[in-house]
Amino acid sequence: MFGSHFYHATVRKSVAVFGTLFNNITVIRKDGSGGILNQVKVPLAYGPKQKFLARLNEDLDNQSLALKMPRMAFEITSLDIDLNQKQNKRNKITNASTDTTKRDKIDFQVPYNIGMELTIMAKNQDDGLQILEQIIPFFQPDYTVSIKPIDGWTTFTQDVPIVLNSVTFNDDYESDFITRRVLTYTLGFTMKMTFYSSKGSQGVIKEIDIDYINQANTTQEFQSSTYKIDPSTAVESDTLVTGTPGSGQYRIVTTTDFINHPESGTINLPASISGTFSVGEIVTGSSSGTTFKVGTFTPIVEGGNVVRNTIGFNSATGYLHPGETLTGATSNASTTLTSYA
Repeated sequence: MFGSHFYHATVRKSVAVFGTLFNNITVIRKDGSGGILNQVKVPLAYGPKQKFLARLNEDLDNQSLALKMPRMAFEITSLDIDLNQKQNKRNKITNASTDTTKRDKIDFQVPYNIGMELTIMAKNQDDGLQILEQIIPFFQPDYTVSIKPIDGWTTFTQDVPIVLNSVTFNDDYESDFITRRVLTYTLGFTMKMTFYSSKGSQGVIKEIDIDYINQANTTQEFQSSTYKIDPSTAVESDTLVTGTPGSGQYRIVTTTDFINHPESGTINLPASISGTFSVGEIVTGSSSGTTFKVGTFTPIVEGGNVVRNTIGFNSATGYLHPGETLTGATSNASTTLTSYA
């Protein structure tokens, strides 16, 4: 129904990551003077706490096989979709492929909350509190770990917040002197995991065409630009350069076609400019790259002072950008473009 078989082992990885957080907790026992008698590493296993509590009572007749305490157990308690973290269905994930002409992709992803329950079992209060205090300070209320959810995608990682929701304590010892007393601390967690669909592949985009149109009249085009990779055989690991690319290098080539642009008109310049533009010289815009020929250069005088300068231009190769710097090819005069018509 959904294509070929795939399995990212998301739940298994969740269990492994969660268990790793608590697999190095110890309990220290001291004598009356504060000296350390021994240090015990607390065992951790996956399974429901009822399983271990049942074992405790079954092993009373054979103390050599009895479960040692303190110990911890954890299990998955729920699996619910996290609608608050759900992303746009069109969002895709891509990664480098062994085929340099393509990229691996995953089309679908969905966030889920995985409920985890950690149980601390101890025969005395101090052991249980030691374990509890080595866990609680790190969850405020969440602790985030990074995992690699997709096998083979070595550079793709996912941050997984693990939220501590609750801590409960239970001492249900109401029996005789033979029954073993067990203090239990139950910690409820939520792991915010993401499930991914199967891996696919897609071609690498190496050329883009962009058309600029009049928003008020969509049939009127202003400019068409093309951006492409040179050479087209370049791969992701190659180095971007500005000059002619050599082996293991590439450049981005931009081609702009100005459509229906004004070839002649009048440019308004500030009153103060650096130098004087010469009639007939070629002037270049710093950001647009547009060039034009100076037809006239006229200072506008009012009250005996130059209030602005104008250039009558022709042979323009494209649109100019107001605010860009204009530089003359022969006079080296430069100024800022105020406006033009």
